[in-house]
Amino acid sequence: MTDSFTPTPADRFTFGLWTVGNVGRDPFGNEVRPPLDPVESVERLAALGAYGVGLYRNSRSAALTELLELQIAEPDKSPQELSALMERAGAFTEKALDRTPAFEKFRKVLIQVGSTLTAGEFAGMLIFGTLLSAMFLLLLTESFIAPLFALVAIPGVTISRLKRKVRKRLLKLEAQLPEVLQLVAGSLDSGTSLLTAFELAAEEGDEPLSSELGRVVGESAVGRSLIDALEAMATRVGSNDFAWTAKAIRIQSQTGGRLADTLKILAEFMQARVEVRGEIRALSAEARFSGLVLTAMPICIGGLLFAIRREYVEPLLSTGAGNMMLGGAAMGIFMGHVWMKKMGQVEV
Repeated sequence: MTDSFTPTPADRFTFGLWTVGNVGRDPFGNEVRPPLDPVESVERLAALGAYGVGLYRNSRSAALTELLELQIAEPDKSPQELSALMERAGAFTEKALDRTPAFEKFRKVLIQVGSTLTAGEFAGMLIFGTLLSAMFLLLLTESFIAPLFALVAIPGVTISRLKRKVRKRLLKLEAQLPEVLQLVAGSLDSGTSLLTAFELAAEEGDEPLSSELGRVVGESAVGRSLIDALEAMATRVGSNDFAWTAKAIRIQSQTGGRLADTLKILAEFMQARVEVRGEIRALSAEARFSGLVLTAMPICIGGLLFAIRREYVEPLLSTGAGNMMLGGAAMGIFMGHVWMKKMGQVEV
């Protein structure tokens, strides 16, 4: 081969890890090639003079890019949104809180909610915002009650909102799953492979399930078993429906039979659960709305009185008895809100 035909970075040859790392696995068969570690694949491509590698957009892509200093062939890559200061603050926060049980749970919640921020970045922003709000309330009220309340309430409300978003996202994922299973079953009936069926579902589906399935396909493309990737997704989103789906596919692959029929039965069962859940949610809507109104009413009235008649509520902030009354009221509001929330929740 002459020098003019020798590939160089200037030629901009790019490769996909799903091609160089494919183990040639049939959906219900064994691998025909040994797996190749993605890092080793990229190192070899870099040594051969490759211009870049195409990766699915996830955290592993960023880690490989930083490790090997290769340019990723991603024309639609969004610009960096976080400043260097936020990144340093996030790294510091994550280093300080890493491996603590509470921080691990917080990281899991952020993963389930689909946040683009790392746990350290989000925790750093939350701590900074809470301290800034407490200082502002201290200057405004000249009392320690409101700042102390802010130090407890802001993180509590934020985490509560995150958990609410996790639940809403999970309900949306479970509502989309029956349709996706029907699509996969139809694709299997038409003769396509299981991996191709999931690729089609990832391309044709709606968010957020399409992103989760795209991650499953990406993991399978770089050498991970499709069933293992599905089980990892079930653990990641925390859904029994997804866990049942992954177990059904694994059992069917070991025992044989028509997987399409099994997926259709699962889809019908899950669709029935979604419909029952929707009926229960509609019937309990009045109770849930009443709980929100009763929780917000004393807080709104207290804030309004503080704004228009500050001298009227000043004893609550400046006297010991008033502080005790405020603390008891806050505890009562919190307990009442939790109680009414539990009354309106019915698991299906």
